Amino acid sequence: MRINSILAVVAVTLAAKVSAECFAKRLGYSCCTTTKEVVSIDPNGKWGIENGHICGIEEKLNVSSSEGKVSIEKRESIWKTYMNKVKITEFCPPEFLERKDGVEYPAIENISYYSTTTQSERPLVVVLPPNYNEKKKYPVVYILHGIMTDGSFMLQEGFGTVTIPGNLFHKHMAKEFIMVLPNQYAPAPGTEVEPNLNEEYFAGYNNFINDLVNDIMPYMKKHYSIATGKKNTAICGYSFGGRNSLYIGLKRPDLFGYVGSFSPAPGILPGDDVFTGHHNGLFKEEKDVVFAGKPPYLTMISCGTNDTVVGTFPKSYHEALTHNNQQHIWYEMTGLDHADDAAINSPYYNFFSSIFGQVNKKGNKVIKDKTRKVVKTKTKKINKVQINTKKVKVTKTKKIVNEKKIDESKYKDY
Repeated sequence: MRINSILAVVAVTLAAKVSAECFAKRLGYSCCTTTKEVVSIDPNGKWGIENGHICGIEEKLNVSSSEGKVSIEKRESIWKTYMNKVKITEFCPPEFLERKDGVEYPAIENISYYSTTTQSERPLVVVLPPNYNEKKKYPVVYILHGIMTDGSFMLQEGFGTVTIPGNLFHKHMAKEFIMVLPNQYAPAPGTEVEPNLNEEYFAGYNNFINDLVNDIMPYMKKHYSIATGKKNTAICGYSFGGRNSLYIGLKRPDLFGYVGSFSPAPGILPGDDVFTGHHNGLFKEEKDVVFAGKPPYLTMISCGTNDTVVGTFPKSYHEALTHNNQQHIWYEMTGLDHADDAAINSPYYNFFSSIFGQVNKKGNKVIKDKTRKVVKTKTKKINKVQINTKKVKVTKTKKIVNEKKIDESKYKDY
């Protein structure tokens, strides 16, 4: 009897080990043999690195006589959620950055609107899909620029703001949408200051959420044929725009179903950098970095591994979301600095091809492409941030979402 009990425990332990290993092997990866150091976490489990390759880390399971089976059904069912249908390509395929004969591209309109937030007339760039038809309703993407620039800055050819959507539309790889490129600096009346890297100037950017929600979005609804609701509304941005898009997505998940934060700048949490000094933080503590309601269908954060401007701030946002069990996608682009065009066009490609229900059928993974060209953006040169960063060389990377299980009921619309 005692021998049978021992054999039963051994059998259960072996079964548990096999089940733990299977999650990595089913995805085409090996299981870690020695390392227990976790470098990334996604809904499948924990991942480590051995010999330069990513591997699945076995979970330690407590086996009792009353529980002899290890269930993997919950883990597998996570793949039904929206974010786990997204496939990440590390670099935008070059053909999506080119203007091609026979392909129609979005049309640019420069307009103005009156803002009750700033009590002034303000410029706005609206980019309409090819053959825009007022009888058809289109979803909307709000795209936010970096510090001390404006909406038109995001139209640089190397960014792919026009060519990537146009080529995706042509190949039916994205649902046609309207893009809105506003001016983010929206100070309250009487608070406007000269451009500078300080909290007084940043306050005008922090106030943009009010201009967007109370003025720009109602204007778009009144003057353009747009589909409304969070299922049809996305926001994304680069650098300071990435910071604000993440902040707005966290504060107003009732309005935005898709959030893209590309190389986001400091300021979501309190911290220090050599440009500004101390940031007070839009959220005072890490535990506060949570969605204020039902989360977006997709939240994506990206950054280059060699970013000398925002350093490790983007990763700190990912870590805060992970610690707070907030579902999101995080990926890094090998070798890219902040001013590289690919730091923008790569997440553009992944984001635009994944929003408004247009998700890939296969599960998430990062696809590496070593044929890319690195092009510098036409931005002002500034001194490098001195931030301590640990570089981990990974042959294959997995997206990091969160350590705990995803609540699928939050994504029932998709």
